Amino acid sequence: MSSIVGFTVFSALEETAVQRLLAAQERALSQFQHLERKTISLGLTRLDVWGHRALSERLHTLPDGSFLALIGSPHGKVNLADVQDAILTDRFELPWDGRVILLKISADGKRWTLWNDWLGSIPVFHAAIGHGRIASTLEPVVVASAAYTADDFFSQGLVALLVAGHFVLDWTLYKGMKVIPPDSRMEWGDGGFRAETLWTVQPSQSRWEAGWDDLVDEMHELSRQAVKQALDNHPKWILPLSSGLDSRLIAGVAAEVGADAHAYTWGAPHTTDAVNSRKIARALGFPWKRVDLPHDFLVTYTPRWADLFGSSMHFHGMYQMAFLDRIASEPPAPIISGYVGDVLAGDAVKDLDALHKNRKSYQLESDWYSHWTVDEVRAHAKFPLAEALEANAEEYQKQLASLPGAFYQKLQFLELWNRQRFFTSFHSTLSDYWRGAATPFMNRAYVRFCLSIPRMALDDRRLLSGVFRRYYGRLAVIPGTYARDPIILTGKYLILRKIAGMLVPAFHRGPLKGFGNVQLRMDIESIQHSGRKALWPLFEAHDKLSNWLDFNSLERDFQTIMTSKEDIRPLRRLQSAQTLVYRLL
Repeated sequence: MSSIVGFTVFSALEETAVQRLLAAQERALSQFQHLERKTISLGLTRLDVWGHRALSERLHTLPDGSFLALIGSPHGKVNLADVQDAILTDRFELPWDGRVILLKISADGKRWTLWNDWLGSIPVFHAAIGHGRIASTLEPVVVASAAYTADDFFSQGLVALLVAGHFVLDWTLYKGMKVIPPDSRMEWGDGGFRAETLWTVQPSQSRWEAGWDDLVDEMHELSRQAVKQALDNHPKWILPLSSGLDSRLIAGVAAEVGADAHAYTWGAPHTTDAVNSRKIARALGFPWKRVDLPHDFLVTYTPRWADLFGSSMHFHGMYQMAFLDRIASEPPAPIISGYVGDVLAGDAVKDLDALHKNRKSYQLESDWYSHWTVDEVRAHAKFPLAEALEANAEEYQKQLASLPGAFYQKLQFLELWNRQRFFTSFHSTLSDYWRGAATPFMNRAYVRFCLSIPRMALDDRRLLSGVFRRYYGRLAVIPGTYARDPIILTGKYLILRKIAGMLVPAFHRGPLKGFGNVQLRMDIESIQHSGRKALWPLFEAHDKLSNWLDFNSLERDFQTIMTSKEDIRPLRRLQSAQTLVYRLL
């Protein structure tokens, strides 16, 4: 599967800045020797792209000498010559679904134009540096080119990092570096940077009066078409299969259309994901394999994560890097994922409504999904943060006021354009670097449907549950992490649940495995195995970090996770602090 995974474009930078950015780029890409690379020069502009096989298929020169590069993993066939006329119109819209960026560079290199998908699912970091400029999918490359230091920290971005674990809107950790907005047409030229939101996807009320049966049937048909369109891109697929609903839905459609998919699950054999994903694969007839991760994976992969993601989000996701390396000898196939499926089907609405309705919130998410609560930041931060906290609250209110639709639809956008775009996207990014990726729920017809149904169909993912009841009954009886009980209750399940409830978890064996939502705790287990080394560079630079945060509180969090796997929140606080201390080195 040909694809461009990432790019860097820069112009008129000083030689020292170029040397720094190329060094950072090489550190990030040196771990991916299988990727092909190309460099194109147009006037003073240099474009570097990297990806899988036959990159020329994703590059095209227009009749006027302008240059096109298609980045990401579009669904369907790609022929850039087909868009060379349409791209000149004012209302050009990307013709592909999936994770997509289209970059156009003028023949003289002076003007860059970029279109991205409705989610902005591939973050691009950019900055003006002296008389030059740079944009890259690699945050460390932009940071290195600008030679940013702690003096350049953006305080409200730092607060967002600590509280949410990621940034919001176009913020980063630095005042001079921004992220491109979603669903936009952007241009860099003599006048600087400007962006226009295209609103290719908007909420509506078009299905508020529809009958329940019609909604169930339409959601099934649209999700089926979206998954099939993605599957048609390649004859063989790797399916990371959890016990949740999104990968389960992809698996159900894949079985319907006869796709050649191999299912994999990582983590301990007694976890809810491992137990029930095996049942899902068996019910559908897919080959399934559970993958053990090395005990010291955090020690091995955290520096590699830093080279790739820098300070673009909290340090989280090294387990997936370990998983992708563990399946290196498996069939050479791209990965298909359920990215954004849960939010589109309504997973986030209730929590966000309770947090943001009728009051100002300093947090994007509920306490459970936050890293540091606002009270914790106030208690342990050693830098001025009152104004930054207010700026965060104002930003959430501003976004909600500017987003279209009813309040619950605004909340869906708030989640999609922030947490999903800046954090959850790392799954697809890593999959793309290792093998290539497809994200079937990044389908505009399906997204518009999900943004047009009434609130009651979204709460607790009620409509999606209806799809499973009607079309995937054999999957609806299998429990998982999506709820306390399976969608369809059977007598056998109720009997086993009653027996499990009478026994301590240590005796949940055989048919009782997976009861009680035994969650994955790979990161904590790796820390317990490797100790402080697993949290690099937290303890190597604690003296610097102590000027910003109360290090005693971090030490207490470390001691907590060394003795217990029950609460994930101490780990999240440490992961946000890791990102900060990485930039203090």
